[in-house]
Amino acid sequence: MSRIAHQVFFMTDEVRNDFLEMIRRASDFCGIRLVAWCIMTNHFHILAYLPAPETLIEEEILRRYGVLKGHAKLEALKKELASVRMNKETGEAMAQARLNSIADSMYKVGVFMKILKQWLTQEYNSRYTHRGTLWEGVYKDILVKNIPVELGKRAGYIHLNPIRAAICPGFDEYLWSSLNALKRGDELALDGMRRIYGAEASREEILESHQHLMAELLEKMKLERAEEIARKRAAGIEMPVDHLTNEALVVQAAANLAKAAEALVEEKTIQKIRGRPKVDGDRLCETIRHLLAENPGMSSQAIVEATGKPRSTVFRYLKQVRSEVVS
Repeated sequence: MSRIAHQVFFMTDEVRNDFLEMIRRASDFCGIRLVAWCIMTNHFHILAYLPAPETLIEEEILRRYGVLKGHAKLEALKKELASVRMNKETGEAMAQARLNSIADSMYKVGVFMKILKQWLTQEYNSRYTHRGTLWEGVYKDILVKNIPVELGKRAGYIHLNPIRAAICPGFDEYLWSSLNALKRGDELALDGMRRIYGAEASREEILESHQHLMAELLEKMKLERAEEIARKRAAGIEMPVDHLTNEALVVQAAANLAKAAEALVEEKTIQKIRGRPKVDGDRLCETIRHLLAENPGMSSQAIVEATGKPRSTVFRYLKQVRSEVVS
């Protein structure tokens, strides 16, 4: 995830369309497999799979370069390579070095993100009087376990961004998400979601399963939001309900929080009444003497672990035993 700094620029529909095209091109160039995406007006989320790097033949390197840079720059590169190769002694080595330098940029998440962020910065700077970076620090990345249940949850949270932001009410209505692309029959979106729901899953099956998952995640979000509002109200902060929740949920959350607080107080009271079990000091000293006799160099931490008693208690009686030895 990466966010535009200070919210000084909001991507228009046209820019978001172009940005999605750049995501496709950059992922193809880098060899990154897109799983899910959502492009908001001032930030974007991408869930992607990074396969193991492959050794690519020249034709594939040139194809990817053309996808990223365009036809004109690809033709310029081909002419450059042809010119270099005219030198029979060093030409082939120099051409291969040039190709290797391009291939070295592939299979790297950092390069992928750099391409995207630089493109949008240049787009903004060309339209407005602005210089320098557009982004709020470095991008934030999260390593997700490559198992369907974890990938599904992460994709679900990504696709819920427009609903959380109150931009649209429906799961697949937001035009700049992979879920909407899947609904429209986009093959790249279908391929990405099949990594979650199975290689043989149909578009209809994926849509049904994923929307069911999103409904569960949305209910969880609503409850969490209701609890947040209830806690802030309990602290004296005036908090109205919003589109994610309602007054009934907040009241229920407040009641649950009150019950939890009462249970915690009750448990602490019980523990205080019971107190900690008394330690047989003579027996503990004897155990410590035995351990030190068996292993004179035994560490204090090892004695704590061997006796299973609280650290402070063991240290107190260990000090007593060692004072006996000194005297």
